[in-house]
Amino acid sequence: MSDIMQVDQLTFIHNKKKRWLKRPEIFQLGPIDLTVKRGETIAIIGENRAGKSLLAKLLVGGLPPDSGDIVLNSHKYAAKYTRKDKDAKQKRTHDIRMILQHSSESMNPAVPVGKVLDEPLRLNTSLSEAERKPLIEETLTKVGLLREHYYFYRHMLSDGQQQRVALARAIMLQPKVLVADEPFAALDPTIRSQTVNLILKLQQEMGLAFIFISHNLGIVRHIADRIIVMENGEIIEEGKTETIFRWPQHVTTKKLVTAYQSLVPQHTIR
Repeated sequence: MSDIMQVDQLTFIHNKKKRWLKRPEIFQLGPIDLTVKRGETIAIIGENRAGKSLLAKLLVGGLPPDSGDIVLNSHKYAAKYTRKDKDAKQKRTHDIRMILQHSSESMNPAVPVGKVLDEPLRLNTSLSEAERKPLIEETLTKVGLLREHYYFYRHMLSDGQQQRVALARAIMLQPKVLVADEPFAALDPTIRSQTVNLILKLQQEMGLAFIFISHNLGIVRHIADRIIVMENGEIIEEGKTETIFRWPQHVTTKKLVTAYQSLVPQHTIR
């Protein structure tokens, strides 16, 4: 597999100003070095306030880094570059997309599914309305929905269908990388399993790289090729999934793996 993304010395400093009777909070993420291969699935794990969600926002351009570079699909995005160059931002919008955890909250209840999916095309492509509609319908079928769902509103969809709409919106621009922050946490086990299988199917069909944050180490072990463990804004351990589960090195990784194994029947542990 060839590299699709390289992250070099990515740094972000969050400085929360001092409030009454409280000391100022300073949190530094990085420097982070990371390589993502085409079609690879990477899980980011760690305890709360490790910097996992912050890293996800930096990767998709939701926040500008203080320093460092991101090379995505051979295009370089430096800290200053991402703030100024509109063409670069649009290219980045095509190449990397994010799936939100609570899909229902990201859908306007007054707007039908077709219009929700039309927005990224309308804002980021030069396609006419007549060209966009069949593309939207095709994407709906790709995520296991019907073409008729184009006219549905949020209240007419189940939780699983809403998650599929969120996935359709994420792949609408044919990205190279999908980033998701706890995409399965709000789903019941049956829908969660269906969503995982759907993402794996789309990944194989489209050659997508998938980076996801999760506290569910069962899912992590099932679908991740590689695991990154974070603590206090730094990567403390990374490696192939089975290597991390069998031979964790860092004390935090050992703690996470032990907690997972304590919840799993012993006969299922390899």
